[in-house]
Amino acid sequence: MHIDLVTLSLVGALQALLLAPLLLAATRAYTGVARQSLRIWGTVLVLQALGWALMGARDQISGWLSIVLANGVLMISYAETTRALRLLLGVPPRRGLLAAIGISGWLGIVWFAQVQPDYPMRVYIATVSLGGFLLLLLWPLRHALRPGGSTAQRVMLLVLLGAAAGWFFRVCELIFGDVPTPGLLTATPGNIAQMIYSAMEPVFASVGFLLMYNELAQVELRRLARTDALTGMLNRFALDEMAQRLFQQTSPHSGAVLMIDIDHFKTINDRFGHAGGDRMLAALARGISQCLRADDVLGRVGGEEFLVLLPGTGIDDALTLAERLRTAVSGIQVTLDGEPQTVTISVGVAVRQAEDKGPGALVRRADRALYAAKNAGRDQVATLDATQPTPTRGVAECSG
Repeated sequence: MHIDLVTLSLVGALQALLLAPLLLAATRAYTGVARQSLRIWGTVLVLQALGWALMGARDQISGWLSIVLANGVLMISYAETTRALRLLLGVPPRRGLLAAIGISGWLGIVWFAQVQPDYPMRVYIATVSLGGFLLLLLWPLRHALRPGGSTAQRVMLLVLLGAAAGWFFRVCELIFGDVPTPGLLTATPGNIAQMIYSAMEPVFASVGFLLMYNELAQVELRRLARTDALTGMLNRFALDEMAQRLFQQTSPHSGAVLMIDIDHFKTINDRFGHAGGDRMLAALARGISQCLRADDVLGRVGGEEFLVLLPGTGIDDALTLAERLRTAVSGIQVTLDGEPQTVTISVGVAVRQAEDKGPGALVRRADRALYAAKNAGRDQVATLDATQPTPTRGVAECSG
């Protein structure tokens, strides 16, 4: 069966050209890195369409256009492909290194096209350059191979490895095969395999790219669903999940919670408006977080109330930390309308008891202790649990 490589090349160019405006139009719905990476990807498709169209017309146009310009365009597209994917993966794009690989590869191809014509050498140089781009992608994608790794990244890995296999097959054919007149449009098994894959690669790679973006978007949506927008801390939904986890992982007298409420916060809102109140809440959240250990969990329950989950903490250490927080917060000044303002907090402390059936009982007891602190005059710490010797982990010193 005769396979026309020119037709395959033009089919690949057409597919890339049709995909490009769709992706570029889709960028209007995205922001930030996602929008930037999608725009780069759309540009990559346009460049690949141009490059493969020029290569497919090798017998109809000059070698300068079909070899020098076409390879230059494709080198830029491969470098930009690498940059787009690295941006999406959240790793440095390494633009200088990408440029060095692309320019050196292109100059080598130009030399063996115009100065010392040698088709196999052009293929070897292109393969080495593409290998450099692939390494810059395969390294950050290696984590996908771990158990539970990203499915979308595994798809992209397969697409990239398919491209590498095509080039490897082509190089092996040039080294070990018997090709009387080697050339890009010579219908050898290596050229046919690579051209078929190259014609489909824009579709495969774009699907992988969009799957990766969708996966990252889902992760970000889950994060936003668990985060309090004002303070950046966990919200009530996430706190409930973490409290359940804490309860399951701790034994009686070794897991504690602090319920914190800002005293007379309504006065701040009434005097400085909700914008002033929001600034105060954000400042206090930062101040409280600086006094916690790495595995302590802080979240905003709602309004001016915060909850702190303390794994592996007995009542004595919980009370010590609560007092440290109370002192630290009283020293925080927030300038509102040009006036330095301070507030105090009341803290209710509870530690897990043997009779507690779930985290709700622990939180409710901390809430009752909070009201006891408020009824006793505010700006103090209270607990309804008897202090007793318990295993201790210590508490963190406040930083900042």
